[in-house]
Amino acid sequence: MNEEKKLNLPQSLILLLLIIISVAVCIRLKTGGPMIGLFASWIFIYLFCKAVRIPYDHVVSGAYESIRMVVPTLCLLMAIGVMIGTWLQSGTIATIIVWGLQMINPAWLLPLTLIFCSVLSLVTGTSYGSVGSAGVAMMAIGNAMGINPGMVAGAVICGAMFGDKLSPLSDTTNLAPAVAGAKLGDHVRSMLWTTLPTYVITLVLFTILGIQQTSGSYTEANMSAYIGALNREFQLGLVTMIPAVLIIILLLCKVNAISALGLSSFAAGAISFFVQHDSLQSIIRTAYNGYSTEIEEAILKTILNRGGMGSMLQYVAIITFAVGMGGMLEKLGVLDHILNAILKLVKNDGTMILATLITGYVTSLISCSQPMAHVLTGRLMAPVFKKRHVAPEILSRCLEDSGTLAGPMIPWHGYCVYMSGTLGVAWGAFFPFLFLLYLTPVFSLIYGFTGISIKHTEG
Repeated sequence: MNEEKKLNLPQSLILLLLIIISVAVCIRLKTGGPMIGLFASWIFIYLFCKAVRIPYDHVVSGAYESIRMVVPTLCLLMAIGVMIGTWLQSGTIATIIVWGLQMINPAWLLPLTLIFCSVLSLVTGTSYGSVGSAGVAMMAIGNAMGINPGMVAGAVICGAMFGDKLSPLSDTTNLAPAVAGAKLGDHVRSMLWTTLPTYVITLVLFTILGIQQTSGSYTEANMSAYIGALNREFQLGLVTMIPAVLIIILLLCKVNAISALGLSSFAAGAISFFVQHDSLQSIIRTAYNGYSTEIEEAILKTILNRGGMGSMLQYVAIITFAVGMGGMLEKLGVLDHILNAILKLVKNDGTMILATLITGYVTSLISCSQPMAHVLTGRLMAPVFKKRHVAPEILSRCLEDSGTLAGPMIPWHGYCVYMSGTLGVAWGAFFPFLFLLYLTPVFSLIYGFTGISIKHTEG
């Protein structure tokens, strides 16, 4: 049938090359971000379909199916924008900054950020919620202290992904063993081999970086100036912390993340109205456009002038076009050609794990979706693991070591776009500090080639 026709290997490579060039050019020119290059990918795919006579309607249906999977993420992004704007207007962020400046030594901010986000993500099972609550708070404190925002964002993301990867409440922690045919308990125990050593290394590195930080322009005089300016702008006190406390309680109670963010935003809006004496019109405008401060301190302007649903729309566009592109490339068979080439690498257990990790990264690069990366990689590699009598929890561990952790390292991936938009830090600034994310696969490879922790089943 015509609808089953797919691109061959040369055609697939040419199409991928065009997409990579279009995205790279947009990023390099710093004009419009990667979303225009990703939008252009849809045009390239359409032209290829017409040139080789593949029904475009069938191909584009793959885009819509994939986008449907990430609609919750898109809604979550916009909810985060609303929450940040209302938190700023209510004085919640200002209170966190003042308390942080008074209580935290700048040298220990980075390791404390890593631990705080790790614990919250582990007990809630959501990296999204951890970044949107604890992450936003720690970024505000770090910015006020003049600490490199890329380092703070790196600590936030590493902590959030640690919990997301290990928590039995996390969706990826349940999906990976389900795809690989492993038990959840065996899967979590297997991941400890690769995750705990890298976490210790990550904690040590952030501790060293924190001690080495000169803290920028952070001095006692600056601290007094910042605290004074914030006290003049807002009515600060325990009541302004209600939105932050509320969202943590809601996440711990397993309330849906979007609902938790919305309830926290409503609480912040109420505080803005009754405590900060802002008008209803001003609160609604801030929820969409973000907060704008009258404070003249440059650092505080950078921290406070952000947020709002509108600020997240560019990130929604990136995810929509990127995920849709991945769905169409899968329909065209582009992924199949790449994955089959990777399978030829398998010679022993070490190369099998290497092939699995590469497949996880490739599927993440193209699909921009964690679930799709897990399903495609697991479906392809499960027979190979079974043939070599390697336990399924080793496969599920590899799915997490690559497919779960790849997201924040790929500029157009939904996870990275979410982290960058929520924390207000560009990918290039925090990528060098994602120690946990790119050291974990290294341990996975070491174990694969040495046989350490590689469990075999009886033939």
